[in-house]
Amino acid sequence: MPRYYFNTVDGQSYPDEEGTELPDLRAARTEAARVVGELLKEQPDDLWRTGRLRLDVTDESGQSVLVLEVCLAPEIAA
Repeated sequence: MPRYYFNTVDGQSYPDEEGTELPDLRAARTEAARVVGELLKEQPDDLWRTGRLRLDVTDESGQSVLVLEVCLAPEIAA
């Protein structure tokens, strides 16, 4: 089963050192949405502070397979 890494960037980078085994890219997409939702739920102030939350999903070779990004319009973030 392939392993996917969910690396978070919100002004700082937080690499996923462990990764998650998932059956395919479709499952990785679902997991990415879940991870971003949890981050927004647990740490909403981080988004307001930086104006941006990015999740880079990479495969075992380190190649990017998916990017999920949430950003605030500049006039809202200020």
